Amino acid sequence: MTDEKPRKTLSITRKPASSTVQAENDGNAPTGIKRTGKRIITREQLPDVQKPGIPKKPPKKPNKPTQGKRPRQPPKPKKTPPSELRARELNDSLNGFAVWLQRQPLALGIEKQVFRYIADHHLSASKRVVQRLLYAHTHRRDYLQAVAAGGMRYGLDGQEAEAITAAERDYAVRVLAL
Repeated sequence: MTDEKPRKTLSITRKPASSTVQAENDGNAPTGIKRTGKRIITREQLPDVQKPGIPKKPPKKPNKPTQGKRPRQPPKPKKTPPSELRARELNDSLNGFAVWLQRQPLALGIEKQVFRYIADHHLSASKRVVQRLLYAHTHRRDYLQAVAAGGMRYGLDGQEAEAITAAERDYAVRVLAL
């Protein structure tokens, strides 16, 4: 390894300016163009370049025959969840009671009576379905107005259960105000 020669440094130098000046003086070079080592390209020289301010039109697609394509299907109707179907069925069934149909204030603990009714009539409804149905029923405007008016609460069979308290009336009035 001692036989290695030291590396030479590489240096790049420009051609002297006198050669370009001589070429201009000879008349061989076209007038008006000076080469400075950088290429200048204008938009007109480039192929398929969009000019500023002019939108480029997309190329037209050839019309393809519709052979082999299936016709577009209409969107599928949304499926109703089974719990919602059971809630509707239970609501329709409970509409047979005047208390339910007229939206009179229901007795506290009415869930037990509803579950007994479901068992007696062999209906299919879960605890969640019953709770949702009771929530929807007791948050209707006419039900809340009946509670705000005061009076008695009723069971499904129409018998009076207990009186509506002042706090319950105030709550119904606040909810109606919203």
